[in-house]
Amino acid sequence: MAVVSAAPRAFPRRGDAPVGRHKIAAACLFRVPAAETAPTIAAVTEGLRRSGFVRSEVSGEVIVMRRGSFFGDAVLNGTGLALVTSRLGPLSKHAVVLVDAVPVGEQSEIVVSMIVGHELSPIVADAVDPVVDDLAARGAIVQGPGWMRPVDLPRESLGHPSTAKERGYIG
Repeated sequence: MAVVSAAPRAFPRRGDAPVGRHKIAAACLFRVPAAETAPTIAAVTEGLRRSGFVRSEVSGEVIVMRRGSFFGDAVLNGTGLALVTSRLGPLSKHAVVLVDAVPVGEQSEIVVSMIVGHELSPIVADAVDPVVDDLAARGAIVQGPGWMRPVDLPRESLGHPSTAKERGYIG
């Protein structure tokens, strides 16, 4: 009897995960080989930067990127402009994304978490998913649970909204 081995399943994209493509806050938790940590973090932050996020602070290995403001959210939602666009000149939907890497043996566990906002969730996914796809295409082993709600992250993770707030990453 021949043994047929199934090809390893590709790391799930956000659309394949329980959070789907809905505009709810999302977080991606995955592990990569330690040697891939710095280039992965750089690629994720660059993807977010191209999507209008700006790096607001770096504390150790933690990177916090912001886009928009509460004022922009209020104007866009209050006037109905949110139905037309999520970005209008200096106004933009508000979001804060935390990017962190924690060593775990010979791997690094990377979290990309929307700790504030939810409307821009698909934009965040569009910045993260191609990075993971590129890692897999180059043969790097990508493991972990993938996409979930930030509140479903382990409580000790800086990507968990309560922990991020306690540590001062959000007001």
